Amino acid sequence: MKKRATIDDIAKELGVNKSTVSRAINNPNLVSAEMREKVAKICKKMNYIPNSIAKSLASSSTNSIVLLIPSFSNDVFNDVIDGVKTVCDQQNYNLLISDFSYTPLEEQRIIEKYLQQNVDGFILTETLHTQQTIDLLNSANIPAVELMNIDANPHFLANIGINQYAAAEQLMRFLIQEKQRKNIVLCSAWLDSRALLRRNAWEDMLTAHQLSTDRHYKMTTKTSISTGAEALIEILFRWPETDAIFCVNDDIAAGAILECSRRGIKVGKELDIVGFNDLDFAKVLNPSLTTIATPRFEIGQLGAQTLLQFLAGQPLTQRIIELPFKFMRRQSA
Repeated sequence: MKKRATIDDIAKELGVNKSTVSRAINNPNLVSAEMREKVAKICKKMNYIPNSIAKSLASSSTNSIVLLIPSFSNDVFNDVIDGVKTVCDQQNYNLLISDFSYTPLEEQRIIEKYLQQNVDGFILTETLHTQQTIDLLNSANIPAVELMNIDANPHFLANIGINQYAAAEQLMRFLIQEKQRKNIVLCSAWLDSRALLRRNAWEDMLTAHQLSTDRHYKMTTKTSISTGAEALIEILFRWPETDAIFCVNDDIAAGAILECSRRGIKVGKELDIVGFNDLDFAKVLNPSLTTIATPRFEIGQLGAQTLLQFLAGQPLTQRIIELPFKFMRRQSA
């Protein structure tokens, strides 16, 4: 196997010092245009590939950031990933992505692992962390931003997302005040910080209108269209008087709508169903899904821009950035 070309090989070929070649590659503004052109020509001829590991050891930077998401199977985070990746590609940063399975302890373990790899920063999609995670990142002096939720007291550099409580409150106000629904079931799975805020809004709105908060169906499996269909069956068995279901995400809502169709239940008339996030399929379901549209790509994009801006030494003007959500009224309610 042919030996990989090194800076020493380039310098020898050009008859110059190794430091001159290093400057031409890593700090091209420090050498003449003529030297840059010569080095570039020989690098191409010898198929030279810079050693990023050696470079990171010298600079104490890997040009890498970590994005932690709760699950690779949750479609909500595909747009977030795209937003973060777009910015990283533009600024020549490596993006490392890990799944912490909705578990704060697993998030902590992954962060500990990446801290040993000298990454430059973290983008977290959760605001509920172990105290050790908070202490680890703050003591290591590694910047991190939190996405998806708005928190009045960010744990780290910045907090970017929507007001989850206000969005859920708007859905509930619509069901109670406009649709006059009284027996509203909340259908949720893991109570991460987003689901907790949506549950709180559901509970508070029912309490404010003197309606029962007993109808909370807690799923024990991952949310999906199929588990949403199964949830609908169980909900109607437990609470046959149900006249509306607030699903904490669109997957559950889609499954419930499909099961209603199979059973001949008229969604939007006999039973209202609402979701959350406005995934691609929401508008093409029959009936189309009433839900909350969240700016997931923009949240990811802004999160990466904020982190990389800080890493570049630029001052931050905001630590809390709230983006707008949109109520999408369609046929399912």
